[in-house]
Amino acid sequence: MSYFEWVQDLGRLFWDRDEIRLKLADKMHDAFDRVWDVSDEKKITLRQSAMVAAIREVGGALETRGIYP
Repeated sequence: MSYFEWVQDLGRLFWDRDEIRLKLADKMHDAFDRVWDVSDEKKITLRQSAMVAAIREVGGALETRGIYP
């Protein structure tokens, strides 16, 4: 929820409770789907796949920004 408050402050937006809940549910469903897909693809636990998905996201962000380890 803090993320959505931050986005609202930056964009001077005002969302009602239902809209925020929909946005949060959307993000949670997307995250679950990504973790589930990695788990299914690599045949690993959901916990392990959450770590793989997180590392992929960080790596993707670093590549996008042009920062290479």
